[in-house]
Amino acid sequence: MEKQKKTDAKKTMLPHSKAKLEYYQFYLKRYLTILRLADFTNCINIFDVFCGTGIYEDGTKGSPILAFEAIEESSEKNNGKKLAPVSLIVNDIESVKIDGIQKYLTKKNNDICKIIYHNEDADSFLSNIENTIGQQQTNERNLILIDPYGYKKVRKENIKNLLLKKRNTEIMLFLPISQIYRFTGAVINDEDTKVKALKDFIDSFFPDKTHSIYNNCLTHEKELIEYIRQALMFEGKFYATSYYIQRDTREHYYALFSITPNIYGLEKNLEVKWKLNEESGEGFEQPKAMLGLFDNQFKEEAQREQYDRLKDILLTIIEEKGSIDNNQLYEITLKNMFLPKHSKQVLIQLQEDNIIEVIDVKTMKDARHGAFYQCYNNYSNRIVKIRIKKKENHVIKN
Repeated sequence: MEKQKKTDAKKTMLPHSKAKLEYYQFYLKRYLTILRLADFTNCINIFDVFCGTGIYEDGTKGSPILAFEAIEESSEKNNGKKLAPVSLIVNDIESVKIDGIQKYLTKKNNDICKIIYHNEDADSFLSNIENTIGQQQTNERNLILIDPYGYKKVRKENIKNLLLKKRNTEIMLFLPISQIYRFTGAVINDEDTKVKALKDFIDSFFPDKTHSIYNNCLTHEKELIEYIRQALMFEGKFYATSYYIQRDTREHYYALFSITPNIYGLEKNLEVKWKLNEESGEGFEQPKAMLGLFDNQFKEEAQREQYDRLKDILLTIIEEKGSIDNNQLYEITLKNMFLPKHSKQVLIQLQEDNIIEVIDVKTMKDARHGAFYQCYNNYSNRIVKIRIKKKENHVIKN
């Protein structure tokens, strides 16, 4: 049997990279226009720390090109309103990649945005970004894409410093989870300098030596993804999401993490996750060679599992608190990685099953059926419209 040739990742974009960039582009397209029209935004800076190849030999577009196209698209959606300007700052240690990107974008950029090119080591570039953020006004916004060639340049403290400078920065971080997971147990107590980079990475994210990761308790790569996501919340100071990306047909994964100081940024990330994965909003699976007879049934079951999980979460919290208002509902929904449309679906069914009642706080009577008023505007302005509580004499079972 003839051996199949391995795809050259420098010439052809692999499926997992396409999935990663699809997420990145969708996020920019959803969020850029909103930010550019917002009264609190004076300008936006997009930093691409490891920008890589601009155009692959097969014609596929890399992150700097996709970012430029998202900026261009947002410029066409202003509806006559003034838009905040955008700067695209790209960097790579390989000058030939920067030269190629500059050559391509120079032809395309007709005052769409300001583009700045760097050819620096990632440590130096990240340090410069940190200094830049420190000198900014709070009405400037930053989005930083950190897509390293591995994990050696990633430190939790560096990410924290970027985020804490002005709390005006969001970060997308891409990590090769399978590489980290494969060697985690083996290197924890290994003094070999060859694995020092991985040890430093693990120590950075998990300084508590009693953490499960140090006891060889992990049974799946997705557990590691969740632990890293939790670490990137920095004790609840930020919101963090994860989006797993299956590397191959086996259970090996990459993961894209998004960290934001604002719950609205969390909502935009969740919209992308659920658009790309309607069953669970969790991640990208490699396409199957052939569709199975029961694939649609499995998808429906996955959706049902998510519905039941959210229902249990909401009922438990309503039971514990006695009642919740629309803003608490909004926060609970997003923090548990669901969207308002999901909790609306759950609550409507609970109303129809006569399990909960929804009270209009102004009239103290039943609110309009199916109206829960969970949105960022109400949340940010602390506008309470309704309260949700269980029906009298109805026992909520866990």
